[in-house]
Amino acid sequence: MSARKTAAPGFNEFRNNLNKGKLPDILLFHGVEQFVVSWAVGELRERFVSPAMQSVDYVVLESPTPEEIIDACETFSMMSEKRLVWVPNFRPLKSVSGIKGYGEDSLEKLIRYISDPNKGTIAVFSYDEIDGRSRLVKALKKQGGEYVFNQLTNGGLKSFATKRFARAGKKISDSHLAMLIQMTGYLNKESNYHLFNFDNDIRKIIAHSSGAVITEEDLRAAVSGDGDTFIFDLLDGISGNDKSGALEILNNKIKRDTYSSIPTAAAIISQVELMMEIREFMDDPTGPSSAAAISRYTGIHSFRVEKAMRYASRYSAEKLRKMLKDSYETYAALLTGEIPHQLALEMFIARI
Repeated sequence: MSARKTAAPGFNEFRNNLNKGKLPDILLFHGVEQFVVSWAVGELRERFVSPAMQSVDYVVLESPTPEEIIDACETFSMMSEKRLVWVPNFRPLKSVSGIKGYGEDSLEKLIRYISDPNKGTIAVFSYDEIDGRSRLVKALKKQGGEYVFNQLTNGGLKSFATKRFARAGKKISDSHLAMLIQMTGYLNKESNYHLFNFDNDIRKIIAHSSGAVITEEDLRAAVSGDGDTFIFDLLDGISGNDKSGALEILNNKIKRDTYSSIPTAAAIISQVELMMEIREFMDDPTGPSSAAAISRYTGIHSFRVEKAMRYASRYSAEKLRKMLKDSYETYAALLTGEIPHQLALEMFIARI
């Protein structure tokens, strides 16, 4: 029987090992949450690098050659407990193909250094994705300093937000915190909305808030969220016959990004196409009807199917066909410039 594959440690394990002084001198950070990678490097800097020596003993290498990495790591610290060398966005963790300076000889030198590093330096290599089959990644993993920083859980996200608000002297209720997370779409597995975005939205909420307590108005005025969340909010207004609310959501979106009209129209089309497809499944008594069954049949993620089913159920197939036709016409008008962008979208919402 083969040994069970265990998941690499993450945020909590890194924090615990740092506090216990159990981190090796070679660290491999990867995962979608590069915000947490930056945080982890900041914790290392605070722990090992003297504030007076940060310009000397803390080194960030952008697109370095193996020789440059080795030179930086073999230089001893001046007055810090340890020198810290960070190589962010290190593409060779995924592939060395086409990267200048990463021939066999140079790569072998770096692997040899990783196997026997300078004990006076902590070297951090980070990238969002890695190729676990590469010799470089295997050498890094062998040192025991691999940490994966992926999407936070709902509880972790709440803790992150609560601390951010508390640091700014703000309070947020549990219901508004849940609303914030829902509005951002962070927990949507298909979302490209990450902690960088979440932190920026929290900053905007704090800047907008005039009192000590975060209000729903603060959230709605400041949160951008991911693309799906925006479209769902827009459809909420339309399907609930709240055209003025839908127009406000649209205007806020365009106000934040004056070049977003065409991508917004494309996103609306994509969502209405999905709703139309789901509606057809719902109306066919012989085909798959549950979200799970439709997901398996189409290959579309169940999260998107469940969301689309909620909205598709509010319209007839005929109404969705008309919405789709109108959205195609709106998109064409935007591309040709026949009608000003914002006006074209406003007319689309008014028609449906």
